[in-house]
Amino acid sequence: MLGYFRQNLKEYLRANIVAYFFMVLLFIIGVAVGALAVKILPDDQKIELISYLKIFFQGLAQGSGSSSATDLLSPVVMNNAKTIILMWLLGFTVIGLPFVGFIVFTRGFVIGFTVGFLVNEYIVKGLIFALASVLPHNFFAIPALLITGVAATSFSLMLARSRQRAKLNLLYEAIGYSLLCCLMLILMLIASVVEVYVSPVFMKLVVGLFLH
Repeated sequence: MLGYFRQNLKEYLRANIVAYFFMVLLFIIGVAVGALAVKILPDDQKIELISYLKIFFQGLAQGSGSSSATDLLSPVVMNNAKTIILMWLLGFTVIGLPFVGFIVFTRGFVIGFTVGFLVNEYIVKGLIFALASVLPHNFFAIPALLITGVAATSFSLMLARSRQRAKLNLLYEAIGYSLLCCLMLILMLIASVVEVYVSPVFMKLVVGLFLH
């Protein structure tokens, strides 16, 4: 059973290595552009963001907040689920491919900007807080995003070539594609739970660095 799984995994990676390369590249470019965007951010916006962060750090240290973790879980789950579902739907269209890439790029941009801003303003302390706040849930979210992006891209390209491949079973391929996206949706839901319940724990552990 394990050998069969390994063989299928090898074949899957071999067939989709180019798609993974471009998805990872898009994500990395997004991270780089997000980090560079910090450098060109106007000073008044930087001051505003720093002011907001100070309030956020104080509230985090005191354990105060307008919403409980349970209240936050629903919108986080919905936002993450919408991302996977949208990419899944885009996979059924050829014209949706650029939008799949844009979603991956945007997620990278947000992460790059967040980490870049914290490191730019707080240096080592900012890096520590960025790792505590960004890494835990993105450990699950990023693979889910990339795998869904590759699946959507591959399925969309397969649809475009389906007229030239008469033996192709589109229903079978669509079911396999949808099942993979469902697995990634579950992985993204796990990321949502980690983001709401686990990441704040790490954030509270390191927030004291900013209050001394």
